[in-house]
Amino acid sequence: MIYQNPNLLYALFAIAIPIFIHLFNLRKHKVVYFSSLRFLNAIKDENKRKSDLKNILILISRIFAIIFLVLAFAKPLIPAKNSLLKKDVFIYVDNSLSMDIDFGNGNLLNIAKGKANEITKAYSEENNFYLITNDFNSKHNYSYSYDAIRLQIEEISSTSKARSFSSILSRLNSINNNSHLYFISDFQKSTFNSNELEQKNLENKISFVPVTSEIFSNINIDSIYISEPIFTNNREVELIVKISNTSDKDIIDDVVFLYVKDVQKSQKVISLLAKETKEIIFKFPNSVGSYINGHIQINDIPISFDNKMFFSISELNKINIYCINQNKDNSALIALFDTDTSLFKFKSSSINNINFNSLPKEDLIILNEVHDLSNGFLKSLLFFASNGGSIIILPPSKLVDKIKYNKMLSSLNLNQITSTYSSEIKINRFITEHPVLENIFTNNENNINYPVSQKYYRLNSNKVSSRIIGLANGDDFLSSISLGSGTIYQFSSPFNVLFSNFTNHALFVPTLLNIASSSIQLNNIFYTIGSKKKIQSNSNILVTDLVKIIGNNIEIIPTISINNGKHNLDDNNQIIKNGLYTIVSNNKIIDFASFNYNINESHILPLTLKELKNFISFNNLLNSEVFLSEIKTMKSIIREKEIGKEYWKIALIISLFFFGIEILFLKLNKS
Repeated sequence: MIYQNPNLLYALFAIAIPIFIHLFNLRKHKVVYFSSLRFLNAIKDENKRKSDLKNILILISRIFAIIFLVLAFAKPLIPAKNSLLKKDVFIYVDNSLSMDIDFGNGNLLNIAKGKANEITKAYSEENNFYLITNDFNSKHNYSYSYDAIRLQIEEISSTSKARSFSSILSRLNSINNNSHLYFISDFQKSTFNSNELEQKNLENKISFVPVTSEIFSNINIDSIYISEPIFTNNREVELIVKISNTSDKDIIDDVVFLYVKDVQKSQKVISLLAKETKEIIFKFPNSVGSYINGHIQINDIPISFDNKMFFSISELNKINIYCINQNKDNSALIALFDTDTSLFKFKSSSINNINFNSLPKEDLIILNEVHDLSNGFLKSLLFFASNGGSIIILPPSKLVDKIKYNKMLSSLNLNQITSTYSSEIKINRFITEHPVLENIFTNNENNINYPVSQKYYRLNSNKVSSRIIGLANGDDFLSSISLGSGTIYQFSSPFNVLFSNFTNHALFVPTLLNIASSSIQLNNIFYTIGSKKKIQSNSNILVTDLVKIIGNNIEIIPTISINNGKHNLDDNNQIIKNGLYTIVSNNKIIDFASFNYNINESHILPLTLKELKNFISFNNLLNSEVFLSEIKTMKSIIREKEIGKEYWKIALIISLFFFGIEILFLKLNKS
């Protein structure tokens, strides 16, 4: 046994006081005269024995009362095994959005803060206290005193950031690797990531402190996207909204609202079965300008932080197409792209006059019968495609050197030419679900007047390409491969009437238009808070421009980089609230960006007590436990488990007991 206030044991010398009182009883005797002392002598002997016994009992009760009173103030303690009386204490408070919900028993975050405060009270002032939240604030890298830690706990507010268990452990180990961590959370399955534990050999003791919550029905907006790019005003916009019911309860007749520039444009009623996901479509005319800023809204309680999803759609510029010719321009390509100046920005040059500086700014590059490319140009094409660009390969009408040409195709990971097929054959096999052929075939394919090929190059299959259009004998006419985030399209014959009538067929125009449209890299209509994806802007930004991101009462100066001709703005994770943000350059609005919370927080499904214990067992966390307790009893339980068994209350009760006995004997003595 040890004493938490050992210096107070010197007060045990106070037991000398009742001893001195007993030994030096200075009471004066009163003389009483009697006519006969014969009977008094007998009474005197009997009363003296009783009085001496009572005085001894009073003395003993006083001595024990003082002894146990001193022991109560000295706080006797039997230390627990591996006592943390003077070790570092870490408290993690989960302040993610799912904790900022009131299920009827109080706000979960406030309950968690109450438990954190109670934990600090269980330890002495000699301990060092550390605080960890999802914000990973730099000020929490240092220890706090007994009083300062409580002020830090009270300042905790909810955040859109969520951290996995592994990331919390990594932060803990970066500060201290021999301490006690109290992990206070609602343990949502979507964010706890219990299966991603990277480090299992833990020296730290971990107490998992669940903050219980009820499971309510909840619907959340998973995503928003548009069906096709917007190039001009006064064109109908088709907005697809994906909505999920993440709970085990059916939801009947909930209303989904569409707002554009904070004005309600439309609404739809939706019903969802448990765990069901649906897509609904909103259509509205684009008459608001070059930017469409709005949000989708539902009214769902008590989980309301995910009731809005913001979007920002910008009108696209013209599609940049660069045609590189071996000899001369192709009349079919010029007729298709060069005449429609409202949609396309078409330019062409010979293989000897390539403008390499403009390549990153292009959306689609067409190699028209080019049969010889330098290694430098091949590397430029690979870089262009890997960064999202699209390339069309048209083989030469006259194949001068098949080996050299195949080497070029091999460098681009394309199918190589094996032979020439010179018989008439129909081009009649179509992968209609491919985006290039989307919305082309609306009737029965059997009634189509198929294009015909008189001559084409047979290609081997490298198992990487995917067919889009095929010939009657099973050979490929048009195939594609993915390279990085871009696509390379390979035709097996040039756009030459001596090879096929494809350029004169009705399929030619929609096929090429879809290839051109799909080559556009659409800016995200929204970004997820906390993701590493940078904001893309098509605006011309100079190095000397002062660019800011403004919204939700904050101003951010982003880090700017250029990739594939587009400016990327990095907010460095300073955006933590959902909403519409304005991008300003030199005090002029140049773009918009919408930010939304991560949908993982909307999946309100906590780990059960059994699942949490299984996690501890599976990861062999022998020095860990699940700590279940009400706030009012946490202090005493922690002190007993982690510090030791205290006996000052028992000592105080015993002291009061002996004081009571003393008073009783004093009254009996008087009587």
